[in-house]
Amino acid sequence: MGDHHHVSSKSILKFSDLREQFDETGQPGAPKPPPIVGKHHLGVLAEMIEIVERQWRTNVRRGLIKGFFLVGPPGTGKTTLAKRLAYELGLKRREVSGGSSVVMALIDGAEIARSRYGESEERILDLFAHARAGFTAADQRSVVLFDDVESIFMARGSQHAKEWHFSQDSVFFHAVDDLDTSRSVLVLTSNRPDLVDEAIRDRFLTYHIDYPDRDTLIEIAMSLATLQQFSPAQCSLLEQRLDDAITCGAVRSMRDVQRFVVQHYIADVLGRPSLAQTHSTPPADLTP
Repeated sequence: MGDHHHVSSKSILKFSDLREQFDETGQPGAPKPPPIVGKHHLGVLAEMIEIVERQWRTNVRRGLIKGFFLVGPPGTGKTTLAKRLAYELGLKRREVSGGSSVVMALIDGAEIARSRYGESEERILDLFAHARAGFTAADQRSVVLFDDVESIFMARGSQHAKEWHFSQDSVFFHAVDDLDTSRSVLVLTSNRPDLVDEAIRDRFLTYHIDYPDRDTLIEIAMSLATLQQFSPAQCSLLEQRLDDAITCGAVRSMRDVQRFVVQHYIADVLGRPSLAQTHSTPPADLTP
């Protein structure tokens, strides 16, 4: 299964890829996602690990839990939670078997959607066949992430749904029901769960991932600042300004915190505020 057929090799994260992102002893200064902090986020992560590890350890092929549906506003760490789940499961498998055999498959609309009739459904079936057999090796476990799932499997009652959405959803329902839970787990993320078909939502354990509280946002910022070797004085100033930004509502999500730390990092490098845009809002129309 090493050629992946309908699954791009770029969409497969091996354990070594995940370790580079999450191992704190890795390359200093290497890009890392915001750390998993905060009581709720850590609690969700711990529950998911415990459930999947139990089904994998006991070889439950038709387990009650097919996977998890992580819903919440943008930038709250849903995708990072899914990746961290794969990493932690890889660590556990490594402890047990002496060598990690967990990969993550990242699936988005581009991996599934095709214009030719029936091809999207074929790609869905092929994806689940890879999960059964192993994406890159036999006897491999996998975490399959459908990111922004509303862009792939739209609710059949939605005014935006087309006929081909019905067919895709149906194929996905049956594939999920037949999932071998001793080898794979699915994670779906969405910031618009109302656009996701109810029959899909009902097949997964749902966790709401909301904006972190003030203490958690500050903890994330301090972790990122430490990774970038901010001085104690810089950290103190960062914390003070971040606290003000949280109070006025300018910073709410983990992504907001990342941008805020980036701004301060660049200002420190340049010795002045940067002219760069560090948020996603498009620039204003400058046409005369």
